[in-house]
Amino acid sequence: MADIASVSRTTLTHSAEHRTQEKSSTLAADHTDAFIKSEAAFTPAYTKRSAQKQASDNNLTQRENSEDKVGAIKQSEGSNKSELMAEGVQHIIRAMLVKQGEVLTGNIPSIGAKLYSDELLSQIRRLYGNSAEAEETPEYWSSENTAHRLLMFFDCVSVDGDKFNLLERSFRGAFNDTEQLFGGRGRLPLESYETRALVNEKYFSVQGNNGNI
Repeated sequence: MADIASVSRTTLTHSAEHRTQEKSSTLAADHTDAFIKSEAAFTPAYTKRSAQKQASDNNLTQRENSEDKVGAIKQSEGSNKSELMAEGVQHIIRAMLVKQGEVLTGNIPSIGAKLYSDELLSQIRRLYGNSAEAEETPEYWSSENTAHRLLMFFDCVSVDGDKFNLLERSFRGAFNDTEQLFGGRGRLPLESYETRALVNEKYFSVQGNNGNI
């Protein structure tokens, strides 16, 4: 599956929103993680286009240095392939957390973040067997349901090396990024923090104690 690059810069004017929607949709369609269905699961696989540079979204503050980061990764593909994977996994996790925050608070963190999140969720919708309409309901984004879907996604991630460390870093980074998009620490809905606690309890604590990485 292709690595997820940064979203284009957006403004809040009507014409710019239209351009952003078109460009964001194209980027996500070309570079998002595509799940390939097998008999038992969806297994992610990246293509070489993962390392292509894309412009950062002005509203996604945590991605402002993405071009430098991707450039550094391109210089040492072998040892840094896991970093590309972590970036892609982090984008998928953040898409879910951003949508959870949007639906439960009624606030849109930014036009770019919303468009990118919606497009990524559409790419993995078949994994969960849900509809776009279901993603607009508070029940869908309850802490228990969201944690369950995150754990399903974790099980689908296939990497060489330390999967536990990659998922832990990606989840922590995605959660921190989402907090910043919504205004900082403590600004997400309660369900988001409950989701984090459930994921830590049911996955990271268990996997860490078992040494299953």
